[in-house]
Amino acid sequence: MGRRCGRAAFGGARVRPVGGIVRGVRGIDHKPDAEDPKRIRISRGLPAEVSRAELTYRVPGGIGGTRVVRRSQAEFAHLRTAVDGVYEGPWSEPARLSLSEADHYLRQVRARITEREDRIRRLRESIDLTCPWCHRQRTYLGVLGFLTGHRGFLTDHPSELGQQVLDQHAYRCDGCGSMQFFADGFLAHPLPGGEPTA
Repeated sequence: MGRRCGRAAFGGARVRPVGGIVRGVRGIDHKPDAEDPKRIRISRGLPAEVSRAELTYRVPGGIGGTRVVRRSQAEFAHLRTAVDGVYEGPWSEPARLSLSEADHYLRQVRARITEREDRIRRLRESIDLTCPWCHRQRTYLGVLGFLTGHRGFLTDHPSELGQQVLDQHAYRCDGCGSMQFFADGFLAHPLPGGEPTA
């Protein structure tokens, strides 16, 4: 029997199965399915000091005093969080939440995700790609890699001697050739108005 996908009962996000986990498109992963999960892993929309969180639905019994069950059978939930630095940080001791507290936590996560997505959308729409000299719209060229390092020590192997390749999204004015760059990983590209014409 296959997993059911579609609008999830927990959040309304469209989901798709990935290796036994139903991965929400918004950083909330349900296992084994979004309609009645046992475990929810959260990677976005968390408080500033938290990198990852995991909710598990539980009942008394089993090894360690509780066991994981589906949401519909649960009496309470456990919430674990982690703070990552350079390396993946350890999980905190689980906090016991009522089911309504767990639902409230998920609503707060979804609200923060929606707020951040709206802020990014407004930012993308507000960026002006107009060339200040030609008053023409710059067009998207794609990603260019800039090799950085100390002059005199650059090699053809960027990993040597502290060199890096910095990916930049490039936009060019077709009138004067002036360029505008955006670091990779912040906004989706091409930006509105910068799509290349066929």
